[in-house]
Amino acid sequence: MGSSIDHVHSFYQEHCVYLPPMLGWFFFSALLSTYNKFVFGDGHMAFPCPLLLTSMHFAIQWILSHLACALFPTALGTERVDRMSWKEWASVSIPCGLVTAFDVGLSNLSLVTITITFYTMVKSSTPIFVLGWAYVFGIEKITWRLVGVIMVIAAGEFLTVVGEVDFVLHGFLLCLTASVLSGARWTLVQLKLQRLDPPLKTTLVTMKLLAPSMFFGMLIISLAVEQPWTKFSTGTGEKDELMRVLFLGMVGGLLAVAMVLCEFYLILHASAIILMIGGVIKEMTTIMIGVTFFGDQLNVINVSGCAVVFTGVVLYKLVFHLEKAEEKVESALREKNAKEDVDSRLIRDSHHQDDFRDKDEEAQADFVSSRRSLELVDRHARSPLMIHPSTMQVDEEEHELPALRGTSA
Repeated sequence: MGSSIDHVHSFYQEHCVYLPPMLGWFFFSALLSTYNKFVFGDGHMAFPCPLLLTSMHFAIQWILSHLACALFPTALGTERVDRMSWKEWASVSIPCGLVTAFDVGLSNLSLVTITITFYTMVKSSTPIFVLGWAYVFGIEKITWRLVGVIMVIAAGEFLTVVGEVDFVLHGFLLCLTASVLSGARWTLVQLKLQRLDPPLKTTLVTMKLLAPSMFFGMLIISLAVEQPWTKFSTGTGEKDELMRVLFLGMVGGLLAVAMVLCEFYLILHASAIILMIGGVIKEMTTIMIGVTFFGDQLNVINVSGCAVVFTGVVLYKLVFHLEKAEEKVESALREKNAKEDVDSRLIRDSHHQDDFRDKDEEAQADFVSSRRSLELVDRHARSPLMIHPSTMQVDEEEHELPALRGTSA
């Protein structure tokens, strides 16, 4: 019985360990997409202030992440954010938070006028802009293979636009702008967070760091653009309207937090291939929801474009993954060659030191010999001049000195 349980546990750890977060990612992403389209879309609830409701989603993320970090500071690594200086906090939170707010806000605004299926197809072009922003910030280099894959994705996007039955230019431009900002968002977040030393420990700490800027940035834009006080009823129905807004904001915020936690868990623990497969399945699930529940219409052209886009996305992630693997191999080879060069230099230096030591010993021996000779010369120079020649013999081990000629008595 115990062996069978161990076998099942081993099989789960090897093949199914990412299944719960992956299913959670699919489930909450599908629910959030359905929620956004139903709440914001024309012909459905048509909530008059999408940006205001989006700011409430960010407020829920901020509150929940702050509470979690306060309750479990050691496990979540809260101290890293709490000890940040204002300058460091602002340099990370404000740019990343504002770009994220603009990305999500414009995405929700586009859902007012375009279908959820077309929205998903356009947002699939994000890898194009991720690569472009990464090149601008100097994070990645563009290769011909990546350029070819980007051309495939662009061709698929063109087919989806041409084949869209309910095409709305305003919504398309909002969604495309959101895709551009999404590329900037992921690139900027990667650039800023990777430079933190020590790095952030968990997703909730990252959410706590970014959510305040996301909330205040979106709230200010909502107040300036939407002017919510002019959109809601006043008088007897004011309380009911307020409760409805709070309820919608709470539901959307909880769905967003759950989806982000599942997504970031996979980013931190799963491989690139698993994320690639999961991302494609998630987008296909969203399209199926649009067709099934919202009656989105598809034809041969935009289905072909969708297939081309997904193929391009898969190729992009495969090529990107392979190039990263090649860079790691090249880096390892460079380190190995550098180590071998250092070892060879150390060997040459040791040989030079041995030669120098031998020459130094020879020089010291010559110096000692010369000094002893000078001492003998000096000693004999100080002796009396009337000396018998036989007394002038010097030990052969020292040096031979010429005999002094004396005059006979």
